Amino acid sequence: MEINTNLSTNGVNGAAIPRRSTPATKMVSDQVSLTNTSALKQALNSTPDSRSEKVEQARALIADPNYPASDTLSAVARQLASALIVNNP
Repeated sequence: MEINTNLSTNGVNGAAIPRRSTPATKMVSDQVSLTNTSALKQALNSTPDSRSEKVEQARALIADPNYPASDTLSAVARQLASALIVNNP
């Protein structure tokens, strides 16, 4: 009894034809269409340049002599010093 272990498909002249993987799905379009931007333009035009509540909050923090807290400043100073030591051996 003979067992044929060659399960590959042979070509016309006996050479094996390699199977190729199927290509990835192509994108429908590789260009962006910016024709419908009127809603975006309108939203940008109606947005204020600055938010008054955030400006007032910043002014209040600047006026506070205890801002930022000393422990916050110390922590930031430690981080900066640590970064300087690591980057400049």
